[in-house]
Amino acid sequence: MNPTPKTSRSERRRDCILALFFLVLGALGCMAQTPEPSYPGVQASPLRPHLDPFPAEQNWSFLADGSMRTDPLDKLKYLQWGASKQQYVSLGFESREEYEYFDNWMFGAGPQDPNGYGLIRLMPHLDVHDGPDLRLFTEMTFNYVPGRNGGARPNLDEDKGDFHQGFLEIGPHTSREDGSSVRLGRQEIVLGSGRLFDNNEGPNVKLSFDGARSITQTEQMRWDNFIAKPVQNNTGFFDDVPNHAQTTWGSYLTTHSPVLRRDGLDLYYLGLATANASYNRGSANELRHTVGIRAFRDAHSGVDYNWEWNYQFGSFGSDRVRAWSISTESGYTFANLRFSPRPLLRVDAYSGDQNPAGRSLGTYNTYFPRGAYFSPKAVPFLGNQNLVDLHPQVQFHLRPNLTGEVGGSWYWRESTQDGVYAFGSEALLAPSSANHARFLGSQGDMELRWSPVAHIVTAFNVAGFAPSGFLNTTPHHRSPITANLGVTYRF
Repeated sequence: MNPTPKTSRSERRRDCILALFFLVLGALGCMAQTPEPSYPGVQASPLRPHLDPFPAEQNWSFLADGSMRTDPLDKLKYLQWGASKQQYVSLGFESREEYEYFDNWMFGAGPQDPNGYGLIRLMPHLDVHDGPDLRLFTEMTFNYVPGRNGGARPNLDEDKGDFHQGFLEIGPHTSREDGSSVRLGRQEIVLGSGRLFDNNEGPNVKLSFDGARSITQTEQMRWDNFIAKPVQNNTGFFDDVPNHAQTTWGSYLTTHSPVLRRDGLDLYYLGLATANASYNRGSANELRHTVGIRAFRDAHSGVDYNWEWNYQFGSFGSDRVRAWSISTESGYTFANLRFSPRPLLRVDAYSGDQNPAGRSLGTYNTYFPRGAYFSPKAVPFLGNQNLVDLHPQVQFHLRPNLTGEVGGSWYWRESTQDGVYAFGSEALLAPSSANHARFLGSQGDMELRWSPVAHIVTAFNVAGFAPSGFLNTTPHHRSPITANLGVTYRF
């Protein structure tokens, strides 16, 4: 008789986390949202900005009226330094500490860490206004990953200290929503729902760009135009530089219906030049153009949607580029039911290369997408090139300050002639030659977010992926699972 095989410590830990995930999933059932939780107590004035990951977009000038200062830290959010009330300094700070467990990172390839590791992010910022038409915004970042076997993951975990943002803004939009302005310097560029441009909030290290951007905004529209280079996040002190292998530019227009204010439409053109881009077919210099349209409705009750289509063209070496993507999200919020459940369905398709030996590259280029695109928090297990996914989900409010979501996903290759890519890069997880299967596997994910007091949000996330079909025949196909527990403080 063969002896019963022993279960390793990491396998036992993984099984416990999976059991916890499915226990919570079963308990929540269909009363399932990761909307941002509200902190308990009397809610602040509608003039007060929400303390979110976008401090450069916040306007604290309303605190010139002393009667509006209801938070003990308001004295740091508005410090008048000149004769005008528009001459002020606003201070802010974010501290995010997390413990993360990630079993079978990259499906088991490379060094693994069965004990998990810490993630630390500290981001102080300074916003100096000199009148209604001039401001200087600076934000620093300090990111560490203590205790991770194999060290920091590139561009994700560690940047010991650098300027994340540092720009000069000139124009009336500096102090009010209506008007125009120009931003010069290092800055975040977040467009639409972050499918192509985002600040990469999910991972420990966020993304910014060095360049110039103009902003024009009225009550019914916003128009951004920019040219920039993504910042190469290096791990040392003050060593972040523009990525000279890439240049991006574009024009992005958002309009709102004058009658149905919840409905909006985005129209955009985005360009990207990359030296020595790599895909399943090989490497070459690439010039990529993207034109797209997004229709959306934001709703706290009833029907909401977020549908986007775009088309890419250009050149890859001596070959042409012809690629596309379709992304849809449709939901319904039952505001009058307990826990305000919002069931939703997301369906995405990103084109792949149809003929690696042909003269037309069909692999979609994701540009600079949101860091936690296919799950609430974790870095995605797969990149969204050559991919089709189906993602039903339920979001909910257990209490105003306790929110969450549960969901599942299924993934396929869009083209069996193209490979599977890692998230945020052109790196191949598996080439197309591995086999001809289309199905890749399934995923479950969950997040709970709780705000116990003002300025603090805690979050618990867990996600697991079961490889199947195409991935089962590749050299690395172990089932990854990740769990994350963290607390964020902002003022």
